[in-house]
Amino acid sequence: MSILYRDRGNVKPRAQQIADPYIAIAGEYLDAAIRDWFCRQVGEERLFFNKEFSILVGGPKWICTEDEDTVCVRKYLGIKGAGDFTFLLYLPRWVLAFDEIIHSHSHPARWLTMSDYSEFRKFTSIRNPIDIIHSSVFSINALASEYIQRELNLDEHQIRRELALNKLTNPEFISGLIVFLKKYLDEFVSVSDRFDYVMRWEDLIQYPGEEIQRIAQATGEPVSAEYATRVWSELDHRNLTRYHRHSFRRGLLYDWQFNITNTHLKLFEDAGFGEYLQRFGYDPITYFKESDYTPDQVLIEEHIRRGQPYVENLDDDLIAFAFNKTNFTPSPRFKFKHYPRQGAIEIERSTVRDDALEAGFMARMAPISETVFSYLQELRQVAEEAAAGNDRSLGDLRERYSKIFSEGLGDRSESMFSALTHSDATSALPRLVGSVAGYNIVRLGAHHYSVPQSLGPMDLGRLDKSTLPSTIVVTRTYEEALQAIGRMAET
Repeated sequence: MSILYRDRGNVKPRAQQIADPYIAIAGEYLDAAIRDWFCRQVGEERLFFNKEFSILVGGPKWICTEDEDTVCVRKYLGIKGAGDFTFLLYLPRWVLAFDEIIHSHSHPARWLTMSDYSEFRKFTSIRNPIDIIHSSVFSINALASEYIQRELNLDEHQIRRELALNKLTNPEFISGLIVFLKKYLDEFVSVSDRFDYVMRWEDLIQYPGEEIQRIAQATGEPVSAEYATRVWSELDHRNLTRYHRHSFRRGLLYDWQFNITNTHLKLFEDAGFGEYLQRFGYDPITYFKESDYTPDQVLIEEHIRRGQPYVENLDDDLIAFAFNKTNFTPSPRFKFKHYPRQGAIEIERSTVRDDALEAGFMARMAPISETVFSYLQELRQVAEEAAAGNDRSLGDLRERYSKIFSEGLGDRSESMFSALTHSDATSALPRLVGSVAGYNIVRLGAHHYSVPQSLGPMDLGRLDKSTLPSTIVVTRTYEEALQAIGRMAET
C-alpha cells in the first residue's frame, strides 16, 4: 500500500507535513531519556533497546480501549542478566498519520466504527491460522535481534531453528499463542466482510502480480501487470526495516508441515481452529503419519514426551528476549509483573528481577512521557495554524520545547529545532525507496531524489536543496524518477 501511495505522487495534508519532523524530534527526546536512565543504572553494554523503537510510533500500535483519541505503541526493552519488559507509550491518536498508511496490529472491529475513518479505504489480511502460529515461533523480535547482533556469532538459520524448537517443545506456551490468536480471529471473522479487501498471504506469495493488481483495483486505481511485477520486485525477499536485522524470514508455503506435530494439531483442533480454516478457504486439520515425521518433528515430540523444552545452544538472555510476551495469553504459571499507567507510560509485562529498576523507570519516564503527550497535543493545533499561514504559535512551540527537550537531547535540541521552519518542514525523514541503474531513489517530503551512487553517502535531510549537485534529479513521483533515470542512461 505504501508503494502505491508513493507512486501515485500522493502527499500528506500540509499540516501533517509540517508536524512530522517535530514528531520525529519527540521520538529522539524520549529515546535519549530512556537510554540515559538505563545506562546510568546498568551500563550501556547491558541495555538492549532496538533503534526501531526510537521512532516515536515505532512498534505495534492500536487505539486505546478506554479512549479512542489515544493510541498505544508497544516497545520492548531488555537488560542482560536482569530480564526484560514490554511497555506501552500513550500518544494522541493523530500521530498515527506520521506513517503514510495508517495501520494497527489489533482490534479490527474498532476501525470500522470510528467516524474519523469512515471515508478511508480499509484493507486487512489473513493467513492460515496454523501457519500464523508457526511463523510466530520462527520470528525473531526486535529485542532478540539486537541481542543477536551484539552478543552472538551464530548463523541466523541456526538461531531461528533453535528458538523455534524451544517454543514448539513447550505445549503450554503454544496453547498461550493459540488462545491469543483465537480471540483476535473471533473478532476478525465477525467483521472481515466489511473491509474493502481481505488479502490472503498465500495468494500474495503464490501469485504476487495478480494479487497486487487486485489490491490496486480495490483502491479504485487499477495498475498494469508490468507495474505489479515491479512493485513485487521491491518487496520480495527484502527486510523492510532499518535496524531490526532479523525481521525478514523467507515465506514458504506449507513449511509449517515440517515442524508442527500431531500434539500441536490437537491443540488447534480443540481450540476450534477448523472453523477458521473453513471460513477462509484453507485445508482442514489432518493429522500426520508419525512414521513420516521430519527429524525436527521427531525431536520435538521426544522433548514434549519428556516434558523438557529444547534449550541446546541457547543462553538464558536470548530465550528470555525471544519469548513472545505480546501475542500470548499466559497461563497462571507464567508470572509477569505489571505497572499501571503513570503519565503516558505503562509497563505491560515484565520479567525484570530488580523491582527498583522498574519502579525507577516508571518514576523517571512518567513526567517525560507526559511532556511528550502534551507537546503532541499542542503541536497538532499549531501545525494546522501554520498550514493556514500563521506560524507564530509554531515558532513559540519551537522555542519553548527546544529548552525543555535539551534535558534529554543536550545541545542537539536547539540545532534540531532551529533546522525546522514553516517553509522547509518535510513529511518524513529521507527514505531510500529504490535503486536503479546506478542511482539511489530517495523520498523526502513530496519529492523523489535520484542520486548517483558514485556521489557516495549523503544525508539529503541536511543538504541545502537550492544547491544540490546538478547530477541529482528531483521529481514528484517514483515513476517520474524511473523515467528520468532511463533518459539519463540513454545519453
